[in-house]
Amino acid sequence: MNENIEKLKNQFEQLNSRERTMVIAAAVALAFFIPYQFIWSPIVNGVEERRSKVEKQEQDLAWMQSKLSEVQQLSRTANNSSTSGKSLYGLIEKTARQKFGNDIRIQQEGKKGIRIQLKDVGFDAVMFWLDDLQVKYKANIKDFKVDRSKNVGNVRASVLVES
Repeated sequence: MNENIEKLKNQFEQLNSRERTMVIAAAVALAFFIPYQFIWSPIVNGVEERRSKVEKQEQDLAWMQSKLSEVQQLSRTANNSSTSGKSLYGLIEKTARQKFGNDIRIQQEGKKGIRIQLKDVGFDAVMFWLDDLQVKYKANIKDFKVDRSKNVGNVRASVLVES
């Protein structure tokens, strides 16, 4: 290793003064450039990236917090509409008539109960409709009776729904 250093010293001494100045200037520039390029710059860029991510997440959080009251209000409205007897009655009547036409009978049973009687309707359609009532509208199916109809795949059904 000492031999290599001695070689470099000899080559440096053989340069004229102008070339020596250029070599020294290049060495000083490299001494500043390398640490800046490979140490300082990545640190600064990383900090800036993280800062911008935090700012974006803070903006998202502020937006979500501003929408919180609206979501809570809509949730309360949905819960109230699905649990009140009159709106549940109207909802059941509307969805049943859309699904099965006029071949249905709906009557209030007790304070919270609604009895739906369906004649000669598809079994699958009844099951999908009941699933919608439970999942979308939070209706409770308290009683469900089904009998075969004359037509294959169709049934007569009696359903008691409570809010």
